[in-house]
Amino acid sequence: MTVTHGFLWMLVIISAVAQVQVVSWHRNLLQEWQGTDRTRHELLQENTRLVLEKSTLTAHGRIDSLARKKLDMKEPEHTQVFR
Repeated sequence: MTVTHGFLWMLVIISAVAQVQVVSWHRNLLQEWQGTDRTRHELLQENTRLVLEKSTLTAHGRIDSLARKKLDMKEPEHTQVFR
């Protein structure tokens, strides 16, 4: 009976070591996932900021205003449409 008890204790110890390794592996994966999720969130914020900046820079009123100021452009006085 002592051989059986020794074998059972060895299985319990092997199981405990395996459990510790699995928990450690899970904890490492969770930390990696959280870091990746944080990076994803930061990139999403940067993308939103860049889309907003792009829409501001390409607004028709702004482009029209810059063209009139920098290039001294103005509306044509006499226009004629041919059909």
